[in-house]
Amino acid sequence: MSHVLKHWREAATLLLVAKAMVPVVTSYQTTNFEVLMLKRSGKSKFMPKLHVFPGGVAHDSDFSPEWLELFSQAGKDVVKNMQIFLERGGKGAYMFSRTRPEEFSKIHSELAFRICAIRETFEESGVLIARDLNHVRNEQITGKDHPISGKSSVLSDSILKPWRERVDNDASQFIAMCKELNLLPDIWSLYEWSNWLTPILPGQHGQTTARRYDTAFYLCVLDYTPNAEHCAKETTELEWTSASGFLLKNLDEKNPLHLASPQIIELGRILRFSDAEKLKQFSWERSACRAQCFYPVTCYCDDGVLYICQGDDLYPETPDYTGEQPPMKVEGTVLSLRNKYPNMYRSEMTSGPKGMEETIICNIKMADGQVSPLFIDRTMEYQFKSVSTL
Repeated sequence: MSHVLKHWREAATLLLVAKAMVPVVTSYQTTNFEVLMLKRSGKSKFMPKLHVFPGGVAHDSDFSPEWLELFSQAGKDVVKNMQIFLERGGKGAYMFSRTRPEEFSKIHSELAFRICAIRETFEESGVLIARDLNHVRNEQITGKDHPISGKSSVLSDSILKPWRERVDNDASQFIAMCKELNLLPDIWSLYEWSNWLTPILPGQHGQTTARRYDTAFYLCVLDYTPNAEHCAKETTELEWTSASGFLLKNLDEKNPLHLASPQIIELGRILRFSDAEKLKQFSWERSACRAQCFYPVTCYCDDGVLYICQGDDLYPETPDYTGEQPPMKVEGTVLSLRNKYPNMYRSEMTSGPKGMEETIICNIKMADGQVSPLFIDRTMEYQFKSVSTL
């Protein structure tokens, strides 16, 4: 299948940003936009009970040549400009540039994974990022020359809800829905944001069945907040709030909202922006350079576990992508390693009074033009402190 490899599966995630009607205020900042996140069910085999951005595993139908036939109905110029948009930035990470079986190489991987992100967002939240085919044909929407806002379908619930259920049960129904409703997935407003490869977690070395994902993260800015409702089959909650709001809730000791490291880091990047238009402009400009694939390497030290990303002084020259090698170990405590290896992009897991505690540090410049994230300092009464440098 197109998305299944020996050690990981390919997936796509959407950081969906929507302009707010009123300012969104927290103790850290005031913004004019919110971000969509969902809480995964406790029954989920991957990241149970954690808050995540909408997204999921790619399906064979995301790579169907029928999509090109549908987009071609908008006209030759739209297809030509779409190709330019998809090829912007040159060759991408492995999930985009790898050689696929012929039946899955009829369309750009850059198109397929955007379709995947839009489809999964529709399944999980009911928000359909799509444009009317006739409008695209008449307005020549391409997104190749400047950033554009995403379009959420305004079709009635009576039309979309039955389709959402059908797509949730069978991903191949997504293209059938788009054909019948005369819609095109709004791929032009999805800008490549980052790429994460799931690390080999403690206890997984030597295993071949652990769930690991190679995930493309896209960012899309909407001009308004659409109606959304979580999918009860996979998630238990849905929330729109600011990046700082989610990060503050992650620190709430009485009623914490749990986030995994990639979500904390990506929210930390968004935290650098308080205006949706500036965030959209930056994401467009940044996507002229293809996103680097971040692969955290698990490293054991004297008093904890480190997850080290590219650019960190500790990052190995030849990372173990398969888990077939013994786990990486280094002598020293978490604190001593900060001094010994001062260029850091790492997550530190240490034992504290209330269990395992995580500290994420990034003081390096991103190689792909991305902003480095801001983080929370737990000792400063929930005030934010940057340990990052741009």
